[in-house]
Amino acid sequence: MNVNKRKLAREHMMKVAFQMDARNDFRGEDREVYMDREKIKYDKKYCEKMYELLVAHHDEIDCKISEYSKDWEISRIPKIDLSVIRTALIEILYFDDIDPAISINEAVNMAKKYGLDTSPGFVNAVLGAIYKNENK
Repeated sequence: MNVNKRKLAREHMMKVAFQMDARNDFRGEDREVYMDREKIKYDKKYCEKMYELLVAHHDEIDCKISEYSKDWEISRIPKIDLSVIRTALIEILYFDDIDPAISINEAVNMAKKYGLDTSPGFVNAVLGAIYKNENK
């Protein structure tokens, strides 16, 4: 897999997670809106798997984020940060072929690109805590 294509696919899926959150739509009923094959020019297999996992495990993912985002209710986390964390956490928990350190690093880079000045540190702290504590 071309690393650049995977990076673009990650960014695409972070944006999909953001849109789903904005529409409060994690049921998977609007798949064609988010997964239009003409729009996905990167790693379609990865994007489709990520979408399916986001729909299937949304509540579980959000529970983990709530548990590890100290003193932050999930509703108060900036939507970009939340979308970045959701996509990285899906990779960490459900993609055996992706090194979690890569997922965390890519998430921090996305947070730098799309988030606030505080986003990279927050994203790194939450994902690092989840990975450390869930892999004991």
